[in-house]
Formats: sequence, C-alpha cells, structure tokens
Amino acid sequence: MIIKNTAPLSYALIASSVSLALCSQAYANTKTNSQQPNSDVEVIEVHGATSLQTGSDAAPIFGSVQSLSQEEIEASVSRSLPELLKSQLASVNLNDAQNNPFQPDLQYRGFTASPLLGLPQGISVYMNGSRINEAFGDTVNWDLMPLDAIDTVSLYSGSNPLFGQNTLGGALALNTKTGFSLDANEVDATVGQYGQSALSIESGGNNGNWGYYINANHYEEDGWRDYSPSEVNQVFSAVSYQDSKRRIDFNYLYADSELLGNGASPIELLEIEGREAVYTHPDQTNNELHHFSLSGDIQLSDNHLLSFNAFYRDNETTSINGDDSDFGACQFTDGRITLCELEDDDDYDDDDANDNDDNDELATVGDDVEAVAFIGYDEDTALSDISDVSPDEIDGTYNTGLSSSEAFGVSSQLASNYELLGKPSVLVIGATYNKGDINYSADTTFGILENDTASDSRTVIPLQGLQSAEDRVRLDVDTTAWSLLFVNTTQLTDKVSLNIGGRFNRDHVLMEDLSEDGDDSLDGDHRFTQFNPAIGLDIALSDTSQLNLAFSQSSRTPSPAELSCADEDDPCRLPNGFVADPPLDQVVTQTIEANYAATFNNIDMMLNVYRSESEDDIIFQQAGSVASRGYFINIDATRRQGVEFSISSFWKKLNYRFNYNYLDATFESSFTSFSPFNPLGANRQVEAGDTIPGQPKHNIKFYLDYAFSQETTLGAEVISASSQYFRGDEANENDTLDSYVVTNLYLNHQFNHTFSAQLRVNNVFDKEYETFGTYGEADEVLEDIYPDVESPLFVGPAQPRMVSLNVKAKF
Repeated sequence: MIIKNTAPLSYALIASSVSLALCSQAYANTKTNSQQPNSDVEVIEVHGATSLQTGSDAAPIFGSVQSLSQEEIEASVSRSLPELLKSQLASVNLNDAQNNPFQPDLQYRGFTASPLLGLPQGISVYMNGSRINEAFGDTVNWDLMPLDAIDTVSLYSGSNPLFGQNTLGGALALNTKTGFSLDANEVDATVGQYGQSALSIESGGNNGNWGYYINANHYEEDGWRDYSPSEVNQVFSAVSYQDSKRRIDFNYLYADSELLGNGASPIELLEIEGREAVYTHPDQTNNELHHFSLSGDIQLSDNHLLSFNAFYRDNETTSINGDDSDFGACQFTDGRITLCELEDDDDYDDDDANDNDDNDELATVGDDVEAVAFIGYDEDTALSDISDVSPDEIDGTYNTGLSSSEAFGVSSQLASNYELLGKPSVLVIGATYNKGDINYSADTTFGILENDTASDSRTVIPLQGLQSAEDRVRLDVDTTAWSLLFVNTTQLTDKVSLNIGGRFNRDHVLMEDLSEDGDDSLDGDHRFTQFNPAIGLDIALSDTSQLNLAFSQSSRTPSPAELSCADEDDPCRLPNGFVADPPLDQVVTQTIEANYAATFNNIDMMLNVYRSESEDDIIFQQAGSVASRGYFINIDATRRQGVEFSISSFWKKLNYRFNYNYLDATFESSFTSFSPFNPLGANRQVEAGDTIPGQPKHNIKFYLDYAFSQETTLGAEVISASSQYFRGDEANENDTLDSYVVTNLYLNHQFNHTFSAQLRVNNVFDKEYETFGTYGEADEVLEDIYPDVESPLFVGPAQPRMVSLNVKAKF
C-alpha cells in the first residue's frame, strides 16, 4: 500500500489531530484508488481538512462534518465568521449579547464558543492546525480570524477526543489560503449603512514549488447602536513549499482591533429611547495579536507519512467596562464619611453624605459593613480624608483589565499502512505539547455615571486616584498540556470500515497571586488527567448513501479564569476581578450519534440524530447587582440531544436548500440558581429536565437562488428561531424571549471576468426581535430619569434593516 498526499496544501495537522482523523477518512477512497492501471497495490489518499464534505462521498470520523469552500465564503459577504456560520450551517445560532458582529456567543448543538468570560465554553477552534481558544478562559476572539483569508471552514460534530480539550460539542477547523489555492490578485470593497466600510486586498501565486499569499483587511463601522463604533485591522501572509514528497507552510497573522459592544439594555429603555439605546458604557475590548505557525507533511516511504505543526501566539487584550455601582455612603465610628459595599439600598440614605445631620442614618463600619480600602492609602482611610467628592455622587465603577497571553505548541504524528488480520488498515499515532503563559491584571476605579437627565450619555467618568484595593488583581498563570493519541481504521469489508481512537490528556495549571497587598488567595496548583476513547462505524449502504455510527468522549479542564472565580462566599467581577479558587472538576462529555447522508437524482439529503451527556458541566452563577459578578460551579449533569435534517436540490434556474434542527438542552440534576434579579426572586430551584437558557429548540434556515442569467442571480435567506429562556431563568418559571423570522436578500452580478458586485439587504422587513435575554436591576441607573422603569428584563436587540454594497475586482 502507498500513502499518497493528494492535498498537500490543505492538510492541517491540528494539535488535537484533525489530520489524524482524516487519515481514517481516506479509506473511503481505498477501493477506487486501488483500481488504477499498472498498479496491484492499494493507494491510500490522505486528504486535508478541506476535502471533507457533507454528502455520500464523505466518511466523517466519530460524527458529521459541515464544510464551506472558498467560493461559498466569498459569496456570503459576511462581516464576520460567526455571521457566516449562522447563515450557512445547520444547528448554529448566535446570541448577540454584545451587539457587535465580532463578539456574539456562538451556539452549536447547545455548546458555546464566545469571546466573553462567564460562559461554559464547549467548542475547540483551530486555524491551520493551531489551537486558537485563548489560554485564560478558552474564549474565542472572532476578530482575530481573517475571514477574507480563509480558504475552507469545517465544523465537526460530537465529542471527538482527537481534537483535544474543550471539544465537548464540536470543533471548528479553519484553513487559510496559500499561493496554491489562490493564484490571483483581488480587491474587495464594501460600504453600508451605519458607517460600515471594509477594504480587503489579497494576492497569491506560485511557480510550481514555491507559493506566496498575502491579505490585508480593514473594517470599521459606527455601529447601529449608540456609542458602538468598532475597527478591525488584519494582515495575514503565507509562504509555502511543495513537491512530490513534502509540503511546508509558514504563516504569520497580525491583528489589531477596537471593539465596542455595549451589551443588553433594559427592555423598557428600548421602548422609551429606541432600540439603539445603551444602558451604561463604555464596554470596550482591544486585541493585538501576533501569531506564527509552521506545518508540513513528509512522505517517509510508500507506507509512512510524517506530519508536524508548531505555533507561537502572543495576544494582548485590554478591556474597559463602565458599570453602575454596588457602593454607597457609610461612616466610621468617629463619623468620617467613606464608601462601603452595601447589599441593601436601605443601609444608607440618598441625601448628601457630608451633611452631618444625616450621619446617624448611615451604616457604620463594623462586622457587617466593610469600608472600601483605597489603593495607596491605609486601610482605615476614609473617602472624606482624601477627596472632596461626595460618596452620593460616586455611582459608577470604571473597570479595566489587561491580559497578556503567550502560547506555544508543537505536535507530530505518523500515519502508517499495515494489515490487521488480513484487513487493510491505517494506524496514526501522535503527540502534542502546549505551553501557555498568562499575565492578568485588573483594577476598579470609582467614577461618576452621567445620568442626571434623559439626554445624558450614561457613560462612567473615572475619578483618578480612587481605586479599590479589594478589586485589584495581579495574577500570573502557567499552563502546560501534553497528550498522546491514536486512531486506527480497518476496512472490514468493501462497504464497512471501523474507526477506533483515543487520546490521553495531562494538564497542569499553576497560578501565582502577584498582588502586593494580597493574601495569596489566587495561588493554585491544579493537575488533571483524562483518557477519552472513541469508536465509529462507516457503512456504505449503496453507491449514493452512507451511514455513520459513533460514540465519542471528550473533556475540558477548568480554565484559569474559572479556577480563580469559584468561591460562592466571595464572588468576583468578570472580567475584572478574581478571588479564592476552590477546585473545580473537569467536564467530561459523551456523545452518541448516527448520521445518514444520501443523494437521489439531483437531491442531497442529510439526517443526524445525537445525544451528548456532560458530567460536572461548569456554569457561571450570577451573584450581584451586575451580570458580571458571580462565581463558577460544577453542575452534576447536563444533556444536549437533537435532530438535524438538511435537503438541497435545484430545478431549472432555481437552487434551494432547507435546514432544520431540533435541540433539547436540559439540566439533568437539581441545583439552586442564585439569579438575584429573577422576577420571582433569588434562589430558584432548578430540577432535572429544565431547559438550559439561551437555546432555541427549533431553528429553520431556508435558501433560494434564482439565476436570471449567467451573470445575475437573486437570492434569499430565511432564518427562524423559536423562543428561548432568559439567562437567569434556569428553573424555567418566567416568560420566554419571543421567536423570530428574519429574511435577507442579495443580488449578485458578474460584469466581466474582472468585476463583480453584490447588493445585500439584511433583515429586509426591518423585523424587531431579540436574540439574547437576561435579568438586571434597571432602576439602579434609571430611577431618577425614568421612575416608572421597573422591569428586570434586559435584552440584546437584533440589528435593524441593513443595506450594504460589495464590489470585487479579480485579476
């Protein structure tokens, strides 16, 4: 048998071994390849990630796969990768918690990939074989993925252990362009409403052995909501070499972004001021990334293929969050006025705290009331000793954070042909090593919230020199992870192949509290080990239909952010503060799945049925007056199960595609949800069978394309989601967020071989709907200007009608 590398450019060795799984997939082609003239040996073609497609010729490993090609990505004219995935792939849904195209919570089969701390992350993400989940919280920064430079997207289902940690519900693999996949020059410009403008310039080419590719992107918008401008700059480059026996790719990505996403707003505020209104601000995130990767394949012999990958990633994230305040006026026993964190508004009055006549009505610092310690001053220093500002005027907090993260990883694997009991087989063995170094700092500065009148901006103005010592965080984290993995595929018959794989993980998280005045409460030394198995069966039912049955198990260790924020007696403020770290258990998820794919005449059909059971799932418990204050806990059991159905075909000049998915995401053990702003009160009892909030049970996506001519096409997308529970209603006791149906239209025209254009109208009927809901205390900020605002409902409004024009020149 000969191992033949037929896709040297797209073959990505992922730290968790995408390519490892793909070697098994190659046996789907073994029978055909063995029929080549003048050959009496079987030729196994090792395909890269881009060769996997949904359809009868696919052989998914331990689950199903959905893929998008370069042409499909370019035709979508999406602003960001999450928008592309939502519009094009089944079972993908977005919660626009931040109302920024680069900051949504992406949900796939009830599991999450999000840039926001505080959500249980359950999807691993790779680019050119390098893991790009951030080391601190397993978060995913969508602004650091150059959409215009992506060649293929593959979304793998299930708890495939070969993709490594965090692959609880699936894995997203991105392969970028090279000079062999793009041999052209292209300029791509977009303009649209709300100040949207984008420019992308790319060039690629090769001389047969050497190839180059470079892409530069600039995107900016004012944002359709108030105070929400964003800017993203990206430069991606690739140098590639290939010949008959080897392939080597070197990539470099630089990204610099400034994102303002001002989050959910009280539903009554949107009714009063309009859907563009924001509650408090700023809420700003800046990322600056340098990412290097080197990957390749070397054909050692006819029966052995060696693959390798190495990457270095340096990302600096700064954040600013303006919030209302949990602090109020109080007094020392000697009558000096200061600030305290008071749980009950009745603990202090709203009069001028410097009015000595009212001092007797203020809470007194003692056993139940703790005075704020200001940085740079003794602990018993009062506010009145260092500032003329009245504590009644201090009604905001200005929270800042800085995370400097370096990650390095290497992996290697060997694919070999052999015979097992006379049956042709492929065995792949591999090893990975990843190292992370994170330096995290955060501060809370007291400020004044500009909200005296309805015309004020509700922004927080920080007061220099007034910082909280208790909320200061200085944390250094070192993470080490290594694994051994294997997968074996044996062709039992011409129609049946057996896949068996597994991965052993060992993780070490070492945390050191660097705060000068700290008590070392953030110190921690955590070690986790886990072996995760998988088994799958591929059955060719006919020449045009295939069945895949699979069982898989994967796990994720608690992230440093979760380990540093797990004390219910001392909740922290995300992403700005952490406290003591009681240990959390690692999450283990098992998935069983059956996938059927078939082609009948001109109809392609897919049906998937799955169930994922998670033990010790990690969730964030809200425990304060703002949604970001709380702590992480383990939940004994959760379940995500569902059905996916897809059908596509064409009739004359009309192409159509229909996707439907049903998702039943539930808690499977009882616990108490703190949820302080739940309309029915705090401490709600969650029972087994209650639905996990933020997950629509039904999603429908319908696509139509009509070709008026070879040059002009009119298309429509209709996307529908059913109702969902508000985050904070884990007990399912309150009203839900309404279902919605939204329609997008686009018109494509190819002027000639060089120029093309697309006019796109999203939300063509200007539908008002929400994709995210949570609970809060609106009157903390709005009671003086809108005294009738009482509802605790906060929502993330979806974008209104948005028109954009895209023009491309390719030469």
